[in-house]
Amino acid sequence: MKKNIEIKKLGINGEGIGYIDRKIVFVPGALPQEEVVVEITKQTRSYYEGKLVSIIKSSKDRVNPSCKVYENCQGCTLLHLNYFKQLTAKKEAVREAIRKYTNYNLNKTVFKDVIASPKQEGFITSVNLPIVEFKGKITFGIYQRDSKYLTVMTKCFKQHPIINECLLKLEEILTTNKCKTYSDKFRTGLRFLKVKLIDNKLQLVFITGRDGLKEEIVKEISQLPHVASIFMSVNTSKHQEFDELGYSKLYGATRLELHDDKNQYLVSVKSKLPENIEMMWKQNQTIKSLVQDSQKIISLNCGIGLLELNLDQEIVAIDEKRYQIDDAKLNAKYLKKENVTFIAGDLDSKIVTYAKKKVYDTLIIQNERYGLSDTIKDTIKIAKFKTIIYACQSHSTLAKDLADLEKNYKLERIIGLDTSCHNSYLTTIVKLVRK
Repeated sequence: MKKNIEIKKLGINGEGIGYIDRKIVFVPGALPQEEVVVEITKQTRSYYEGKLVSIIKSSKDRVNPSCKVYENCQGCTLLHLNYFKQLTAKKEAVREAIRKYTNYNLNKTVFKDVIASPKQEGFITSVNLPIVEFKGKITFGIYQRDSKYLTVMTKCFKQHPIINECLLKLEEILTTNKCKTYSDKFRTGLRFLKVKLIDNKLQLVFITGRDGLKEEIVKEISQLPHVASIFMSVNTSKHQEFDELGYSKLYGATRLELHDDKNQYLVSVKSKLPENIEMMWKQNQTIKSLVQDSQKIISLNCGIGLLELNLDQEIVAIDEKRYQIDDAKLNAKYLKKENVTFIAGDLDSKIVTYAKKKVYDTLIIQNERYGLSDTIKDTIKIAKFKTIIYACQSHSTLAKDLADLEKNYKLERIIGLDTSCHNSYLTTIVKLVRK
């Protein structure tokens, strides 16, 4: 069934939204103020899903996507929209989510324009990619949801050029050496590749079956430009929490050095870094500016402590991953930072332990897309923190958590940072002040 519809707005995942007989229609690739022809691909009692067939009337904000595989790859849902209009759309999505789930009056809340990423291409410096066989080559790619389409990631325009160059060289080496992709039956072959680029140095991690990676292949890879270290993890389990098991160093440096404007940090193979390092520094600066009046801070999901090591207050920083905390402690010692106590453990139990002392005036929470537990929300109410700084990448998750806190906290400021260009995600930081 094909229908002509007018697109009214964007959905939370970047899809166009229109209506057929008052029933909502989700149309990926369509933009507001466009008239489009849509083929209905799914129908439920409450909504339709449609495929964009053609555009009758185009939006003035539509641009030609710079990626050749854009139509089939689901990684950049907004690439057809002017970049700065993307920022406007993301800001409105945050506002709409807060209006939907809370009673906050956003006219009384400071929410300036979303902070743009300095780079909209070549900004990704950390990738985790399945190793696949495609057209006779061993390469790196992602099978898209709900389809069998493989996006080969050796030339992704969002990845740093050094990463793309390395992936192409690895493709050549692995194919020439007749490597095999992973077999569930025999539990052998290559499964995943993890790449981190830090100050133009590459850290490579191969997740393999029980046959591992041959010594001569490791030697060949070690000669590639920018490769500073190679690690391997033999992992034949079905789950993909690879960091829970150990890594064997096959070549090079145990840790890489990461620099900001003032300090140098050591980063181990397990330590997680965001894909957009430049915006991570901006996020840390933003949070630092929001806690200038704080005295004692509890910080949850601290990672390797890159934010906390740049603060001067007394801080208890907690993360569930012990290997993250090990790096944080190493860097605290290296930088002679004695004001921060780094603790590994369950967030729920640890926050209860420290918050019940009622000496901490500020709580920092850095989330990705997961909401706050009931324990954390209950602890916030009991501890009566004066200030809460909450960073989250999901509009709806953030708004739902705010709804549970609004009885006790005023929403003073919202700051959006475009840490993930060309899709619907936005890192949103809110400052809550106790009423």
